[in-house]
Amino acid sequence: MSFVQWNCRSLKNKQIWLHQPPFSTSSFWIFQETFLKTNDNFSNPNKIFFRTHRSNRSGGGLLIGIPKNLSGRVVYSEENDPNLEILVVEVHSKNHSFTIVNIYAPHGFNINPITTFLNSLHTPTFIFGDFNLHHPLWGGNSQSSSSEDFVDWLNNSDFIMLNTSTPTHIINASTYSILDLTLCSASIFHEIDCYVFDCSFESDHIPIVTSWSKLQNAYKYIKTITWNPIIKKSTEIFHSTDQPTIDAITSQISMTISNHTTCKILENREYPPWWNAACHNFSRLKKYAWKKARRNISSSDWINYKKYRSKFKFHFKRAKDNYWDNISKISHNPRMFFKILNKLSNHTIPNVKNHDIIFHNSRYVTQPKTQSNIFANHFSIQTTEVQPIPIDYDSGNESLNRNIEFWELKRAIQKTKNSTPGADNIPAIWFKNLDDASLYKILFMFQQQLDFSVLPKHWKHAIIIPIPKPNKDKTKVTSYRPIALTSVFCKIFERILAHRITNFLTCQKKLHSNQHGFLPFRDNHTAIYKIFTAISEARKNKKIFVGVSLDIKSAYDSVHIDELIYKCLQLGITGKVAKWMHHFLQERSFQIRWRNTLSDTNILFKGLPQGSVLSPILFVIFLNDFCETLDENVECSIFADDIFVYCSHHSMTYIQTKIQNTMENIYKWCSYWKLAICPDKAL
Repeated sequence: MSFVQWNCRSLKNKQIWLHQPPFSTSSFWIFQETFLKTNDNFSNPNKIFFRTHRSNRSGGGLLIGIPKNLSGRVVYSEENDPNLEILVVEVHSKNHSFTIVNIYAPHGFNINPITTFLNSLHTPTFIFGDFNLHHPLWGGNSQSSSSEDFVDWLNNSDFIMLNTSTPTHIINASTYSILDLTLCSASIFHEIDCYVFDCSFESDHIPIVTSWSKLQNAYKYIKTITWNPIIKKSTEIFHSTDQPTIDAITSQISMTISNHTTCKILENREYPPWWNAACHNFSRLKKYAWKKARRNISSSDWINYKKYRSKFKFHFKRAKDNYWDNISKISHNPRMFFKILNKLSNHTIPNVKNHDIIFHNSRYVTQPKTQSNIFANHFSIQTTEVQPIPIDYDSGNESLNRNIEFWELKRAIQKTKNSTPGADNIPAIWFKNLDDASLYKILFMFQQQLDFSVLPKHWKHAIIIPIPKPNKDKTKVTSYRPIALTSVFCKIFERILAHRITNFLTCQKKLHSNQHGFLPFRDNHTAIYKIFTAISEARKNKKIFVGVSLDIKSAYDSVHIDELIYKCLQLGITGKVAKWMHHFLQERSFQIRWRNTLSDTNILFKGLPQGSVLSPILFVIFLNDFCETLDENVECSIFADDIFVYCSHHSMTYIQTKIQNTMENIYKWCSYWKLAICPDKAL
């Protein structure tokens, strides 16, 4: 990986150059004098930025940019000292950790105030900066007043200077100096290559590029799956097996998909998506003119360079504007529009810590395996083995427990989204390309599942990916929500049962009318409309309206399995369906996938599985008797785990009494079913 160091002298009006080498090809950006303010937006889709800003005067400003696949945190910064600005970032990759120090000393660098700090840094360390020092040691024609102290420290430290006699600062067309210095720890000096670039990019400082051979580039890969031979081989597997089992079929199909999957390294994109031939040609002409102007030191050559530079900026801006105009014309989807808008307005917060660093037990954790286990412990921290209760499944409901029909299987496959598969790595697209003969074999296996309830282990196993919540501290595990990847094979079977259960509950009118979540012809709009109608009615009759908003804490994770099955039996969901669901929900396992690393396996003894097709309708069943807690003339509207309890009357005293009685009943109900109301979300 490479580092590019540059005193840019205002970053805002030079962002156009960042799409060209050496900036586009460098993994790390270390900039001085950015002139950015706290509220200025500066972002890049491939980098995390750490910044400092002068709050008491204009100018100055430091920036360190690191790749998004690495971790970083600010360990020290100083921004309001008029003589020194410093930003220190600790960087962690999967196999290496190192420190980047960015320095800007506008009046000459004085080493004495920070000598102790620099000597305390762990190796390896890089020091980049505009030191504004002159000394013959690095090719200067004079010697600054503070340079001798710096040279004495350098000779007695563990750092080595990488600069040669190549100038880094342009005073005028014929005069140069060396003000930008690069240092590294002596232990890695033999792995470092450093050179000064051949263009200043409209600044009076020239970028310096440093390469570290030990830190390899992190390539991006894309998987390519060849489906035709996979489907052909799958058909052969089904036809050669008279009575297939899910475990055997899954193992063979997973291996077949793996054998026909290739990983291709994506090329590093050096240019933005709007880069066209005009941009490319004028970029090369500008670079050629710059080299010629520096070599000949002729005013006509400098004028020619400025002409090509101006033309390049014009064509680059026009190509960019045309690109976004076309995007806006084809993006009629409001959701897509706001998604693009949010990306464009993604403000970079100074000193933000990359989410690859986790703060746990008063220390920073950077190893992926340790981090994944911390997440696993967090998501299962309240899970303990529970005492089972005896359950009689009964087999009286023939409509629910009838044999699975072919049309049910076909419909379930069609409704399954092409999302990321679970641990077995079999996606939904595989099912959608099978012929009817193969599907009948799957139908046979599903019927075996329903009859005997012997579930494959991978059907009860989930791969959980922590996703950061918006506007939360990404170093804390509490700032993440789990997204589960489960077997698509199992999801299709679940979808068949979920449709049967939903159809049974709605046709038999088993569910309370206040339930609006995950049911046909009901959604959040009907839930809100009911509340709106009640408010309008109260206003029309000049009544007082009082509502209380409640949210069940950790709703899915708080459901006890035996109690849920008991409620299913009470509603008439009995027999083989109830037995299969009970086995499906008991003693499930999961692993955390974090930074391409899997955690140790953990067991869950309660809770509805995240990502399960059955979980939504089962949670509706679990909340169905909530309405029994309502006092007379008190109503509620329920959508998933969000509950709105309300009452209207001419008397405020009457309303207070009714709401108070209801809240006491709700507390008793929650205590009985081992649920809790989230106080932070209750209004």
